[in-house]
Amino acid sequence: MKNRLSFLKISSVLVTLLISIPMITIFVYLFISNTENWEHIKNTVLFEYIYNTLFVMIGVGVLTTIIGFTTAYLTSFYTFTFSKYFDYGLILPFAFPTYIIAFMYNGMFGITGNITTFVLDLFDTNLSKVVFFDIQSLEGAVLVMSLVLYPYVYLVCRTYFNFESASIIEAAKTFNLSSWQILKKVILPISRPAIIAGATLAIMEATADYGVMQYFGVNTFVTGIFKVWQGMGSIEDASKLASMLMTFLFILVILEKYQRRNKVYKSSGKDFRPIVKIKLEGSKNIMATFACLIPFFFGFILPFIQLTVWFIQSYKNIIDEDFIDLLLKTLQLGIMAATLVTVLALLIVYNSRMNKDKTSGSLTQIVKLGYSIPGAVVAIGILSFFGILHKYVLDILSIEFILSGSIIAVLFGYIVRFIAISINNFESGFNRIPQSYDDAAQISGIGKIKTFIKVFIPLIKSSAAASFIIIFIEVVKELPLTMVLRPFDYNTLAIRALELNEQSQTVESSVPSMFIVLIGIISVLLLTKNMKKAQNAKYK
Repeated sequence: MKNRLSFLKISSVLVTLLISIPMITIFVYLFISNTENWEHIKNTVLFEYIYNTLFVMIGVGVLTTIIGFTTAYLTSFYTFTFSKYFDYGLILPFAFPTYIIAFMYNGMFGITGNITTFVLDLFDTNLSKVVFFDIQSLEGAVLVMSLVLYPYVYLVCRTYFNFESASIIEAAKTFNLSSWQILKKVILPISRPAIIAGATLAIMEATADYGVMQYFGVNTFVTGIFKVWQGMGSIEDASKLASMLMTFLFILVILEKYQRRNKVYKSSGKDFRPIVKIKLEGSKNIMATFACLIPFFFGFILPFIQLTVWFIQSYKNIIDEDFIDLLLKTLQLGIMAATLVTVLALLIVYNSRMNKDKTSGSLTQIVKLGYSIPGAVVAIGILSFFGILHKYVLDILSIEFILSGSIIAVLFGYIVRFIAISINNFESGFNRIPQSYDDAAQISGIGKIKTFIKVFIPLIKSSAAASFIIIFIEVVKELPLTMVLRPFDYNTLAIRALELNEQSQTVESSVPSMFIVLIGIISVLLLTKNMKKAQNAKYK
């Protein structure tokens, strides 16, 4: 038994160490002396990177919080026209990668966008005579990303409300508080940890974005990393930029964890009762409907309609044998990555379950840090690590094995970047399994391996399925990490969509974009169904 447990623990430590190396490599560059290139960056564009990145973080944080919390509150506590459809609809913007939303909105509302042109022709005027909001701007980037990322706040808050007992609301009503007073004095304060957790995820995603910023011409840390690495050919200075961004995001994660210390996310216990929704009528019904319809319409319906129109116009010219091969490569990469990440996450979480010590518990927290790091930063860290490995190990031992620019590098990047998502799923699944199951298996003497196969696997298969689905769609959507680490001339749907847009073939880019979105829609619906099952199980 001890040997098996030791093997499990040793394996978890080795996996954690391997995943942590790119992060450690990047962090070290903070302490390396400055180069001439770095002095140039510091004196010219560094302040712009800092300002724009902070603006994106604050803007996306505020907008996603307002939209996400408002819609979660309305759909959790009230029924109104189409409210049951908004349960699914408000999550669907997740199906759109941020860069595809950017393509769609610039094609509709840009300077030469079809809607912009139509309105100007309708009123027989031109841009010089009207107040025009340029979607290809810093403010436009914040807006389009918020339309896609608000479901982070919506989902976290909605899940919190679903697992909250009606007793807390009924207790507030005994003080003769109005609905507005209950929202202000009760619901908002107890929801603060959930709101901040969701907003933090949205902020990290926005900060890590490359496609939107590159397409809109906005200089942030992530675009700066690519420019320094590809334009100046300096992996060292790109790593220094990456280390600054990584440190900044780590501070954000620490602050998020600090603010919810000793906070209780749910008050439900043995007296748990689901919240009874209030039916809205008249003007309140109309206002609630529009409050949910607006983000759903602009975050999913409108861009999906535009995407469909462009897809119909161009699919015959794009879909050929090469495109089918591109699609199959993307699906294959997604399946391989999702399988690897799910298996490794299960190993780490199962070790934490079996070995209840500080070391095992710390391992899960260390590997989770990878999700807070942008894909471009992870990629730079991996390239730096592989460069050191080649120079000081492989070359010395005369081993001819190329790691950089290989599928191995890409898969390694996905593991570092996304394993935290899988770990969260498995932790949730294992937490629902009583400790008595472990004790009963130990008393019966059936062994750890049989316990895992016969007891735990059937109970966590839904968590494993959720992990696989989420990682799969994240890999399909991932752009900067894949661009940096891929083998030469190896494309995915996401890279192809960006390349077509950079070649001013926005209409044609709708074809790979449509396949990404359809894969995302299917994934979102499957996850929503899984969330409903968990909610119903709680009510039982």
